Amino acid sequence: MSNFTPSSTAEMVFSNAETKQLLVDILQHNISFPSNGRNTLLLYGSFGSGKTTYANIFFNEYEKSYNGSTALVENVFVDGSEGIAKTIDRLNNIASLIPFNHSNKHYFLFDEVDGYKTVQQQRLKSWMNREHIVCVMTTNHIQRIDKGLRSRCFEVEFNASTNMYDYVQRMKQIIQQYKMPMLSDESLYQIAERGKGDWRDICSSLQRVCSGVVDKPPTKPKLTIVS
Repeated sequence: MSNFTPSSTAEMVFSNAETKQLLVDILQHNISFPSNGRNTLLLYGSFGSGKTTYANIFFNEYEKSYNGSTALVENVFVDGSEGIAKTIDRLNNIASLIPFNHSNKHYFLFDEVDGYKTVQQQRLKSWMNREHIVCVMTTNHIQRIDKGLRSRCFEVEFNASTNMYDYVQRMKQIIQQYKMPMLSDESLYQIAERGKGDWRDICSSLQRVCSGVVDKPPTKPKLTIVS
């Protein structure tokens, strides 16, 4: 299933056209980022919708937009097990280094940031007051994120798309790329509807159904002998 992981913004299925356009505008520098106190994308939505997957895609494409290569990302897993003071010290040490890339920025991925308590999030908010960093935060529970922290972010919805056609088109691309038996549109729509935006479920179902659609010798019709 990991082979089906998207590798670009173009291959992602977003919840709506406005979400995709926001990300494209940032990547094409139509929107200044980071600037005006915002240096973070807050990806929020249901489980399995591709938030963490897209975080790495965004970092890489953003760095390449400066004629650079793949971005070096510091993954900061936020689950509350580490004290915020220790986390801030670690982040400061990384951010104080000179980045050896074209963008001259450091990249940070805060996964499941709702794992920190409000006071811890507020400490993190203060650390984010700098312009030479690019951050992505993910959460399944946006209501648990401190409002001050959210004000420093572009909020990007990662819930199921209401347009099943987007999922069908993406599944067709996957089928063609990996030379699997093509399914009917009806079957693909059924997989998309059952998956409800969870790509783990969708990809698993797609692989399973395609595995059962193999070329088999046609069954010979029974001969009816008329006396």
